[in-house]
Amino acid sequence: MERRQFPRVPYGAWIEDLTQEGSIQFFLAKDLSLGGLLLEASIPPPVGHMVHLRLVVENESRVMAVDGEVIRHASIEKGRTSFAVRFANLDEARQSFIEDLIKEVSQAAPASPTPAEDDEPAEHDEPAEDDEPDSF
Repeated sequence: MERRQFPRVPYGAWIEDLTQEGSIQFFLAKDLSLGGLLLEASIPPPVGHMVHLRLVVENESRVMAVDGEVIRHASIEKGRTSFAVRFANLDEARQSFIEDLIKEVSQAAPASPTPAEDDEPAEHDEPAEDDEPDSF
C-alpha cells in the first residue's frame, strides 16, 4: 500500500543545510516530490530535527531556501544513511519553485547520473574541491 501523497522524481543534487551554527552541511539528494526530499549522508540529522535547505533551479539562476523536518532514517550501503525530509510551511512562491524544479528534473533527458563513488563528499559531507555549484 502506497503511503506517499506526491509522486517522486530522481534528483541527484547537492543540498545545503544552513541550520548548523556557523557552518553549512551538504547532503546528496536522491529524490524529490512536492512533499519533501530523500537525502543521503554519513551522519544525518536526528529525526524531528528542523532543517533549512537551499534548493537550486536552472544552474543556480534561481535559488530558494525551504524549511523541513527530518521524519525518518533508513540505512543504506557503505555506511551511508538515507533520510526523509518533509517540507514545512511552504508559501505560494516556494510551492511554485518546487513545482518548477520537479518539471525541470522530469524533463531532463537523460536523467543526470548520481556522482561517482570517488566524487562523494568526505567525512563531513562537503563536496570535493572540484564539485562546482553547477553540479546541482
